[in-house]
Amino acid sequence: MTTNGGVSRRGAASRGAILQAAVRVIGREGLSGASLAEVAKEANTSKPAVLYHFGSREHLLREVASLALGLYRNLLVPSESRGPSARARSEAAISAIFAPENRTLLCCVHELMGLGMRDPAVGQLMRNSLEEVLIGPTNALAPFAGREEARAVANAMVMTVHGHVELWLCADPADAKEFIESATRGVLALMPAAVTAS
Repeated sequence: MTTNGGVSRRGAASRGAILQAAVRVIGREGLSGASLAEVAKEANTSKPAVLYHFGSREHLLREVASLALGLYRNLLVPSESRGPSARARSEAAISAIFAPENRTLLCCVHELMGLGMRDPAVGQLMRNSLEEVLIGPTNALAPFAGREEARAVANAMVMTVHGHVELWLCADPADAKEFIESATRGVLALMPAAVTAS
């Protein structure tokens, strides 16, 4: 059986399992330990299977970066979802990022950002992934500010939350509440007044 994209369900499941294995390996071993062979071992498959689905280690890392930074896509959500006030909506979106099950994925962002400072190709990969992430928040802010300002505010919001994530990764994972509250205050301070009034 194939799905709409011509990929079998089994193939899509295998691709997903390999991607999750890469997240676990990077979270546990860092990027230096995330060889294609190690990812294949973690996924209980072969290195050629990893290459079949991703083509190269770089493409696999790009997918991990997109998945990891994707946690920030819902930072700004429509007013009809997740709560009646901008504060409630922001806190719900930020709490979702800090969910314990996301910790390993957030460690991947940390590792990839570190490598991006030393490796221009990975740095470009992270910038491209960030640009994709900023589309949703920028579109949500655009009605309240000019397009350029909306993008700048969205970028500052993502970076504010990510800074709190970085601090949380160094702290007790069970103690996320203070980081969520602080990140929420930071995001609300950046939002245009028209958004916080909605």
